[in-house]
Amino acid sequence: MKQGLPANNGLSDFVLGVPELLPRAAGEPLLTDVQFASLEAGVATGADLLVSAPTSTGKTLIGWWAIASAIKSGGRAVYLVSHRALAKQKFEEAQRLFLNGLFAGDRSAIVCATGDGVEDASGRKTNAPLAASLVVATYEKFLGCLSVGGPPKDLTDTAIVCDEIQLIGDAHRGRNVELLLTLLRRSGWRQLVGLSAVISADDGQSLADWLRLGLVRNVTREKALRIECRTPTHILEVSASPGHVGELTQREGRANQGPLDIVGELLARPGAGPVITFCMKVDQTYELCRDWSARRPETMRVVVPQGLELDAQLRSALGRRAAFHNAELGEDERLYVEERIASGLVDVVFATSTLAAGVNFPLGSAVFAAWKRWNFDRGRAEPIGRAEFQNMAGRVGRMGQAAAEGLVILAADGGASANQASQLMDLSAQDELGIGIHPEDFGSLTLQLFAGRLCANRRDAFDLIASTLSASREAALGDGTVNHWEPELNAQIDRLVRAGCLIEGRSQVSATAFGVAVARSGLKPETVLFFIEGLVRRSVELSEMLPSDEEPGTEDDLLFVLAHAALTSPEFNSEGGEATRRINWRVGRMLVGNDFARRLDRLLWERPWQADVSASNGALLVTGWAAGETRLQLDARVPGVRLGVIEATARDVAWILTGIAEIIAEMTSPVLADESKPEALRGSGAQTQAARRLARSFRRVASRIASGLPSDILWMTSLELRNAARRRLTRTQMLALRHQGLTRPHELMDGGAPADERRRLALVAGEEGPALANQVRDAARIWKQDEREHFRRLHVRRAERMQAEAIIAAMYDARGDALEAVFEQAMSLVAVGCERLDQPGNQAHPDFLVTIEEFPSIVVELKTKANDAALVPLNAATEVLSASELIGLGGSFCVTVCSPGVEPNVPGIIERCGRLCVVSTSDLAEAILRLREGSLTREGLYNWLTTPGVALREDLPHPR
Repeated sequence: MKQGLPANNGLSDFVLGVPELLPRAAGEPLLTDVQFASLEAGVATGADLLVSAPTSTGKTLIGWWAIASAIKSGGRAVYLVSHRALAKQKFEEAQRLFLNGLFAGDRSAIVCATGDGVEDASGRKTNAPLAASLVVATYEKFLGCLSVGGPPKDLTDTAIVCDEIQLIGDAHRGRNVELLLTLLRRSGWRQLVGLSAVISADDGQSLADWLRLGLVRNVTREKALRIECRTPTHILEVSASPGHVGELTQREGRANQGPLDIVGELLARPGAGPVITFCMKVDQTYELCRDWSARRPETMRVVVPQGLELDAQLRSALGRRAAFHNAELGEDERLYVEERIASGLVDVVFATSTLAAGVNFPLGSAVFAAWKRWNFDRGRAEPIGRAEFQNMAGRVGRMGQAAAEGLVILAADGGASANQASQLMDLSAQDELGIGIHPEDFGSLTLQLFAGRLCANRRDAFDLIASTLSASREAALGDGTVNHWEPELNAQIDRLVRAGCLIEGRSQVSATAFGVAVARSGLKPETVLFFIEGLVRRSVELSEMLPSDEEPGTEDDLLFVLAHAALTSPEFNSEGGEATRRINWRVGRMLVGNDFARRLDRLLWERPWQADVSASNGALLVTGWAAGETRLQLDARVPGVRLGVIEATARDVAWILTGIAEIIAEMTSPVLADESKPEALRGSGAQTQAARRLARSFRRVASRIASGLPSDILWMTSLELRNAARRRLTRTQMLALRHQGLTRPHELMDGGAPADERRRLALVAGEEGPALANQVRDAARIWKQDEREHFRRLHVRRAERMQAEAIIAAMYDARGDALEAVFEQAMSLVAVGCERLDQPGNQAHPDFLVTIEEFPSIVVELKTKANDAALVPLNAATEVLSASELIGLGGSFCVTVCSPGVEPNVPGIIERCGRLCVVSTSDLAEAILRLREGSLTREGLYNWLTTPGVALREDLPHPR
């Protein structure tokens, strides 16, 4: 540790004034050695650095310094992480550090982008993450963001922090990280800072040289760590402390080898707890936790927060100050366990590596119940990698923890195992960086290269791949070249040409509109074609499942069919390359009764339904989840499948359907030439039109699956609670409100005694008491108003740059006839033809006929409510259809513009009618601004307005 700051450190007054950004002791800055060295190397003055140091040396703070410097100087910043959970943790941390200081409370300035979606600090969805000042993202998601419309050619205003940058050598994920870094090398940056705890000196220098970074390396820990391996006859031991990495020593002796005995031994020592026990199998976390809990009396009463469904075994364990933590827990359950650990309410947690993904907890000791994992290809158990072991061991002995040293204990049953364990325990060594890009990865990479306009022909593509770090490492292993990669690359280009994703002329290769859409989605081309071909054959019948104003529809049937299609798609098998997703093995252990599959078998993409047990059971679980079934109901669907598995399966299905929704909307656009479309979607027949009607249905179904809610209460996910323990309602709370018949905004905001009673019945349980019911009522009253105020502020600020702030502000403020005048001005602002139809003498005419370029005209009606608490109902939103028929425009597409918005119960009905789009003035303002800014084409605007359903800002088309 070092007291004080180096000269010319570059830290701003803002950083100097925030305790979390600059630790102090006795009033003076107190830094770790690597933090001090990084400041000396210029991390706060824009230097490009690779920082390599063990866990618990404060590397995250080094990244925040770089980000603070960039933002303070008027630049942008990106913080890249390895996992979705870690992105959410850093997102919350960024808000604590910067929101009220550097960003003056502007929640749109900070965005989190993961496979789950993109949202800003207000919790609102966005599809323009790069417009934010600070983006926290996973590597894969940021690569997708950069690939939209071709990656930016200039990022020299952006500081980029790459956490766990050694991921570039990962056999499964390294290709995306390496492609991203290759793109960044081409576009440049303001500053790039890479962080790693487990990269060797040689690999660190090699990576730093490739990225043209300075290397700051410190191999010693700031806090002592001791690792002990117990064998039947002796004990191996190694220690590391500040300024010292010890040698492996051996001493004779016997000690406890059973994991539970070791845990008991540790907890008897002062300062050695809490203890994390690492398991290599999920089942082992349950078994050890159960056995440990059976030995312990219940010592505390566990009061579960209102709205949290907690596993019964977990609740029992928590009462005994124990817990388990793995990927089969629901997300809220995992967060609850982590909060209990952080609060000192857990003595021992039995966990898989999910609790070692960069998170920081006050753990005193670690026990490895096992350190070998089954290799299914080789049919044997093999030691985990040294990097993984060191990362897991590094969860103890961290800065800020009370124990003087961290202690890690593992056991080995003989000489060979002891030798393997000693290799893991060598703290002076790190695994070699793997090769991230392999020829079998060229399929997905090749499409990204051409869709991102990084290559113009086959030679360009090969030269770019040959410039990667993996290529240089591969060349060093052979004859100094990677020419042997070229045939595989050409084979993948041929495959993409056959799939319609690429088109090749005499000297050029370019991505088709279809190829760009596929690349943007991240899906395999084979998956997209599988969906499109299956959809067109069934589109008419599937569209009839949507609700109408005469019948409720069978939307859960539609959801089951689509979920089953997703789970049988090539994303889950080897068609078109390695599977990108896997269904948990528990889902497919036994075929269960399935009324959905029996009734809908003829509509399934893959038949008979019994042939794929995992897909049929998985679709059943996902459908129950999205229909709002309780945990007990879901547990009964497929025995042995826990909530976390259902949530993970739902996330995968939602991701696939969201990508398919965007592709269908784009590929059925009336302004797109048939030659640019997949063959199955060419022409304007009934099947193609029905497929287009389903585009927004796919997106809505995906939203239902992601949140686990029926359509009628999806809107509740955007309610923001004030002065409550949580900003958002939980799934359980929203379903409880629905059970009480409170599904629409006016019902939830009703202050009458009957509505009050129903809210209390739904929400009064738990520590929050009746206050929560009142907070929900108040949130519903200002729901639309809050949202509009948020976007009004952002839109007016953007409009100032084009001297259009008065028009944009009036789009929010005007009502009735005044809004019609503003609408005409807005259309004039973007040079869109706008003919007024509702003039004196024209009875029952719609308001306008809008013409964009040479495309067929759109009939437009404006509907307003007097205040932001009232919404336009279904009947008013659909009036334009009959009005257009009365004046002979029954074949024209219609749009209803609503201010402040439309009732949230109408989307399915609007989608089914096939020629109506409903859009709020707020979302229309976003489209107008993007058109003026050049990030939305006129063709894209027309397609957005003529896709049946409710048009939202988050489904605005991307520029090409």
